[in-house]
Amino acid sequence: MYIDDLTDAVVECAEAKGWKVNAGIYYKEQKSEFEFQKYSPAGRDFSFSVEMRCANINSLIENMEEYYEDFDVDSEAYLWLDQSGHGRNGAPYRMRAVIEDMEATERMIERLLDAIRNMEVPEEY
Repeated sequence: MYIDDLTDAVVECAEAKGWKVNAGIYYKEQKSEFEFQKYSPAGRDFSFSVEMRCANINSLIENMEEYYEDFDVDSEAYLWLDQSGHGRNGAPYRMRAVIEDMEATERMIERLLDAIRNMEVPEEY
């Protein structure tokens, strides 16, 4: 499996889980970059970017695990609250609803990560 095929397989896997994916392959650097985008349950447009090196699915998984582990629900929620603790920029009005939406976003990332971990890919990739 080549970088093109593996990149396409990742895109197909993510799209099957409801994610929109923009992927770019950089042959000189031997890497693929992915931007995964999906709306949260509250309708917030969420996206994150990761990369895969040398057509190695494990490098993508490691990059996604790092992003997932560093995702801080409280910090993310804070970004969507105004000075009085209410949602702004299209976020739900109540603080609790914003936090619940961030928790749902974290679960979305986890489900995508699990799907990519479970992709059937030959061992050498």
